[in-house]
This record gives sequence, C-alpha cells and structure tokens, in this order.
Amino acid sequence: MATKDDELDCLACGVCCRTGHDGRILIPPEDLVRWRAMGRDDIAEAVQPGHFGMVAFATRPDGSCVHLGTSESPHACQIYALRGTTCREFEKGSRQCHEFRRDAGLE
Repeated sequence: MATKDDELDCLACGVCCRTGHDGRILIPPEDLVRWRAMGRDDIAEAVQPGHFGMVAFATRPDGSCVHLGTSESPHACQIYALRGTTCREFEKGSRQCHEFRRDAGLE
C-alpha cells in the first residue's frame, strides 16, 4: 500500500539542503577524516561553524548547501556518493523532513 511518504521525490524538493545559514547540516569528524583519506580536501574544507562545536556544510547566500545542484537537477547533490553521515541518515518522510517542507510552504 502506497503512503504519502512514498510520493515524496527528493529530486523535486531539496528543502532539507536549504536549511539556512546557521550550520544545521553537521559533519561528524569521521566524515572529515574519510574525505581527507580519499584526497577530497575540497569537501573537507567546504565547511562553516555548526552547532555543538562541530562543523557543518558551508552554505551559499541563499542558505542552500554549497554541494546542492547539478546540471541534471537543482535539487541533486554534487557529492551524493560521498555525502556526509548526517545526509545519509536523513530519512525521506521523517518528522524532520515534513517539518522542513512545512517551513518552506510545501505542505
């Protein structure tokens, strides 16, 4: 049986990647180590201060993550295969997903 959450399409939304300038998309230290070990210092250095003394993904002036948007979709992630733990663990249709969508006027 299909649910309302099954109808959500992340590539038509991307609101979770537009959380503002306050450093909400946190990056655990393990991700920074992983990216550096892979030779992806560009990802490890594209950060800003985050909550709880951690770093977060840097944002553009409009509040979107610097890695958001590809030639295929404005809502796709440029580093999807290498994305951080916070992004990998974010669940489509979760309470937080719906909260972000409501805040953006999509629900």
